[in-house]
Amino acid sequence: MKIIDCHNHLHFERWLAKDYPENDFIVNTYCHRNFGEQDILKNMEEAGIYKTIVFPMPSKYVDLEKANNYILEQAKLHSEIIPFSVIDTKPEYWISKGAKGFKEHDYGQYTFRDKITRQPTFAQDFKETYKFMEEQGLPLILHAGSNRIERIQQDIYKDTPNLKIILAHLGADYNPLDKNQILKTLKELKNFPKLWFDISTINEIGILKEAFNLVGSEKLLFGSDFPEESPKKTLARLSLLKLPKKDLENVLYKNIEGIL
Repeated sequence: MKIIDCHNHLHFERWLAKDYPENDFIVNTYCHRNFGEQDILKNMEEAGIYKTIVFPMPSKYVDLEKANNYILEQAKLHSEIIPFSVIDTKPEYWISKGAKGFKEHDYGQYTFRDKITRQPTFAQDFKETYKFMEEQGLPLILHAGSNRIERIQQDIYKDTPNLKIILAHLGADYNPLDKNQILKTLKELKNFPKLWFDISTINEIGILKEAFNLVGSEKLLFGSDFPEESPKKTLARLSLLKLPKKDLENVLYKNIEGIL
């Protein structure tokens, strides 16, 4: 069966700025390691992955210009890679270079927060980017943070109701997983026709089962969030659900193919 992994990161330590703070979660968890295209291609071969969506680590302490460009170049060399860029205010530029969509991360990109209140101002900073994406039918993979429901309902869909959104990690923010918050997110957002959820980093079978019961296989996408987890391991967990073939096809490739 065809498999498309919709959530992979590529990063090299050389892209990390020298002035990062010691307490930054993303930097200290991921950015002192290298995980390049060869790692992704090896994972794909081991797990039988057909194609993989790849984007940089979305940190303000990473040179995202270099990272985005590197991934776009690798996609030209490896047809298995579907390149996404970390969102900014020049989407036309990245699309002209081959990007197929964008990734946004609330915590990692907190340069775009109000300096006094520390509240996200993404709706203002990326308003024109969202409009461009909506017009072009481009998908946004979104890690929306703790106020995910309000951001989507009030900020994004108020002005761009037809923007395609893939909400990462079933809407979860960080471990430990908050089952009640995830289920609340699914219930509140499941009826938006242009919104889907990826299952990356959801390592509790019970949560996955309830997600399928709540929103159905038509709303769910396979993603591993490498380097957090290998796609082989994520697939092994998914197989424990013993899904019907139709549901499995939806999650592994049909839904994301329709979005793209």
